[in-house]
Amino acid sequence: MKRLLLLSALAMAGCYTKETEPPSGVGSFQVTVKGFYAADSNPRAQLPVVAACAARYGSQGQVPLEVRGTQECRLALPRAPVDIDMEVVALDVNGQVMGDFNNPVSFRTVPGNLTGAYRYRWSQLNQGQGTGTVRSGQLYGEVHVWVEDEPVEVDYSNGEVIAGELPQEPAHRSYATGLSRSIFFEEPTIATVQVPQNGDQLTAYNGTFMRIGVNPEAGAVLKQNCDVDDPNHDQPVTLLVTGTDPGGFYVTDLTACRIKEGSISGGNTQTAEPSGYYPGRFNSIYIYNYSFPEGLDPGDLLWTIAGSVQEFTATTQLTFPSWSIREKVRLLPQAEWNKYLALAPPVEINGRLCGYSASPYVTDPLCGYSYGNYKMESLESSLVKVRRVKFPRVFKNCDANGNNSVPFFCPDTRSGTFGACGTDNPSDPDVPERQCNIDCTLGVGQFANQVCAEKNTYDSFGQFVVEMNPPGLAAAGLDASVPARLQAIAAVPPVSPATEAWTRSANGFSTGVTVALSCDKAVNVRFGGTTLPAEGTTELAALTRLDHAMLAGESYVWVSGKDTTTQANCSVSQHPRSRINVVMKDAVPDLVVNCNEQDADADRALQCKHMHEATFDVTGHMRHVSAARPRWVVQPRDQDDVCCYPGPSGACPRPIKPCVNP
Repeated sequence: MKRLLLLSALAMAGCYTKETEPPSGVGSFQVTVKGFYAADSNPRAQLPVVAACAARYGSQGQVPLEVRGTQECRLALPRAPVDIDMEVVALDVNGQVMGDFNNPVSFRTVPGNLTGAYRYRWSQLNQGQGTGTVRSGQLYGEVHVWVEDEPVEVDYSNGEVIAGELPQEPAHRSYATGLSRSIFFEEPTIATVQVPQNGDQLTAYNGTFMRIGVNPEAGAVLKQNCDVDDPNHDQPVTLLVTGTDPGGFYVTDLTACRIKEGSISGGNTQTAEPSGYYPGRFNSIYIYNYSFPEGLDPGDLLWTIAGSVQEFTATTQLTFPSWSIREKVRLLPQAEWNKYLALAPPVEINGRLCGYSASPYVTDPLCGYSYGNYKMESLESSLVKVRRVKFPRVFKNCDANGNNSVPFFCPDTRSGTFGACGTDNPSDPDVPERQCNIDCTLGVGQFANQVCAEKNTYDSFGQFVVEMNPPGLAAAGLDASVPARLQAIAAVPPVSPATEAWTRSANGFSTGVTVALSCDKAVNVRFGGTTLPAEGTTELAALTRLDHAMLAGESYVWVSGKDTTTQANCSVSQHPRSRINVVMKDAVPDLVVNCNEQDADADRALQCKHMHEATFDVTGHMRHVSAARPRWVVQPRDQDDVCCYPGPSGACPRPIKPCVNP
């Protein structure tokens, strides 16, 4: 009863609701894009659009601003920071211009990362309006510029904010936002990630999470944006698994665009490619999965790969990956398992790719040593092949102090020597170990004219050097990729069966230099000075390689034909004794590379003899290991990636098979 009386009293007193006050203040920002420019260009250079769009309008300069960066006319992928100009208007909650807004606003891009001076990260609005330029890198795909009423993004160093042009922070922030229209850049491909941004061969997208490719349910297939005369222009991106290993797998984009040699800043070309294009297309990448990629096999096709772009020992890779499978070849008849792998044949690594110029150079023994060698970089993580290489006969442990580490070394190109990478301290305890490593790796000093591998490196990583094929006649199986290195000698027929006619090389060689000689017909050979030596004849069969270290008093190569009717054509060159690294412990675990021809076990000694006499073809994926010497490593996938050319004993070491097509 009391409760009813209370309710009645309240009703008589009257109840009312107070209306909520309408919101006020800034609600959002209107962001209008006014142009896209290469950062720090002077005069300012507009970002190019994709080739197809430029062709549609006649040229890059004729493409209107309103279509630049649209889905139909995407901006070409930048490998350097980009400046985006814009106008910004503050809007209140009703969408009207807020004339009393006089605060600084901050910028960001999604995706992308702000870079450069702070003045490219904020702008001051007056009476609700202003202009600004945001500078951002690592842009790709669909991008938006965000304008926000919040503090400016700052950079830190040693736990402190890096000083710069930061605005006076207002008393209140609303955290209102606005964003530009969609700005469309090219979708990334493997080449997007792999093409270097500078002379250190580093990717412009390091640290960025990136997806390459498109699943069919997610939209139209991703197509290549090449020059319009490129056969792969507008072809679908085709991602092929070329190999797996215990930690991940390799992927090659089969339809990648060719890239003109010299078109990338920082490149250093010694001998141009005959085609005018890089030997590789920067179209392969290693996917580090932290474990074997279950469910994937060489030859499979993928729709997409995704992960965080990282540089590990100077090899670009995707980590924390995911992928989607397009076709599993192991579900097909076995005869079709290699139908896609056949479209990615290995590229032969030769002297031209190693970086040979016309004349011998101090870094010749380290194939691809220069960071400016983009020929090798264009093939990183691709399938490559080294032909007729020699395996090491000597394994030397240079780890004198037993710390399981051997110091690496660098060349001093001015003095033509090798030593510490920086200022060398003669009292440094690493000096003897380093010199041992230099002598062994380069085949000099105590290991002169020997193929030597540093044993600690071999034991720790399974990595060993092989000596590459020297310049010479292609018909003899030698490397003819740098004709300027070859010196021709015509071996004329003998005057009579008892009288030889001798011809010498036009140019001489220094004492201690190893020369490589081959001829298309059988000849007799002598080594001497400017006059024919009286003795020391060596018979050289047709299309056979002869290596000779020039002794004191020997400067020239003398040849005499043995055929009485026609001359023999010979080629001689200084053997650069170039090395490249190989790792095959997973691919061919049964091959004993560190062996002894004097082994007490007769069979092991025989197999070692076969290996030391033979030369080998090795196919595999090429990786970059910046601290290694040489820094490029070829990793075979399995036993079938290695074959042998037997030596005098006529056999290959087990389990290697002879090469079928010499």
